[in-house]
Amino acid sequence: MRQVVILAGGQGTRLKTISGELPKPLIPVKGKVLLQYLVEQCVKYGFFDIKLLVSYKKNKIEDFLGDGSKYGASIEYFPEETPRGTAGALLDSLPKLDEQFLVIYGDTFFDIDLGFFFKYHQSNGADTTIFLHPNDHPQDSDLVEIDSELKVIKIHPYPHDMHWRSNLVNAAIYIFNKDVLENYSFSSTKSDIAKDLFPLMLKRGKKLHGYLSTEYIKDIGTPDRLMKVERDITSGKVGLLKKQIKKTAIFLDRDGVINHDVNHLSKVEEFELINGAADAIRKINELGILAIIVTNQPVIARGELNESGLRIIHNKMDTLLGKKGAYIDRVYYCPHHPDSGFDGEIKALKFKCNCRKPESGMFLKARDELNIALERSWVVGDSTRDIMAAKKLNMKSILVKTGHAGKDDIYKVRPDFISEDLTGAAQIILMKNQK
Repeated sequence: MRQVVILAGGQGTRLKTISGELPKPLIPVKGKVLLQYLVEQCVKYGFFDIKLLVSYKKNKIEDFLGDGSKYGASIEYFPEETPRGTAGALLDSLPKLDEQFLVIYGDTFFDIDLGFFFKYHQSNGADTTIFLHPNDHPQDSDLVEIDSELKVIKIHPYPHDMHWRSNLVNAAIYIFNKDVLENYSFSSTKSDIAKDLFPLMLKRGKKLHGYLSTEYIKDIGTPDRLMKVERDITSGKVGLLKKQIKKTAIFLDRDGVINHDVNHLSKVEEFELINGAADAIRKINELGILAIIVTNQPVIARGELNESGLRIIHNKMDTLLGKKGAYIDRVYYCPHHPDSGFDGEIKALKFKCNCRKPESGMFLKARDELNIALERSWVVGDSTRDIMAAKKLNMKSILVKTGHAGKDDIYKVRPDFISEDLTGAAQIILMKNQK
């Protein structure tokens, strides 16, 4: 029987205008108490053994849920007389926990395939797996830095310094191996899982992995976020992002669509958003449509930029978009270039590949990884390469007049639509999506 720990000790001081004296996990979301929803989600995916770590108004929580039998679960309560923070509460409960267990926070609303998440942890060899996703407020979220194998390198707690950071947010859902948590203690009376425990685990050489997902999850810690969750339920966005559902995506070229084209951008200082691009992407996010970048990056094969440098450029993009409440769900890039003869070129990347647009490799990879319905999806670009890529896969295409504006004239193709910029493209997609 799978086991889950729900951290339900929060007082919810920022929600007092809505909750009154209710503990935060008992706040209703669209007519259903949040904690009831979380318990039902856990049971749905086979997590019947539920440990509730409670503190503020704990009797109200116990009176509401009881022993869990009415939900098909078994609930045991772990009361804290003196709150010790999320890490302290978790470590105190360790003797009663299984060898592997799920941890969720009692102030989050989500629709996640918890069973798939659990199986991923069992297959990746990690001590702990962290659910990661982009969100619309990375500036006040804990950001996670990972390598190409999804191993966690560093946790960047908020508030953030002036460095460019990838919008890869710790969503506060974890799976732990119990043995990794032995022999930890903190000098502070209150300790936090993300800010205190994870950095110490990394320092001790423990294996933390990220699990990247576009499924819906959001904390309801403020009145604005609670209202946003309720809007997303009403609009259908929550359901559209379910793992099992085929998703609509907008595949965005980068240079000339999102940022100003400077002809082979290779320095982070050269990256500047086109006016209105962030607002357009935010509207795409709000629709429950995936915003995916597919970009040819021959500067890597030409030796003008390495992949580490490209990562910093994309981190800047994430940071600038995040300040406007927008995010990119995934970035795919092609580092190859078929032509040789450049000083400093990387010969191993000099070949004709199947991912360089207008070839379909990046789109098909996104389709398979994110469960995308290409026939319902769009390509927005500034070149005939982008339009040809859309034609090959029977996707709808929009040519923007920014960047090359289709004047590259490499392929004799016509787009389905033409717009002044990404703002106009988003309006077209919104209009067609409503029909």
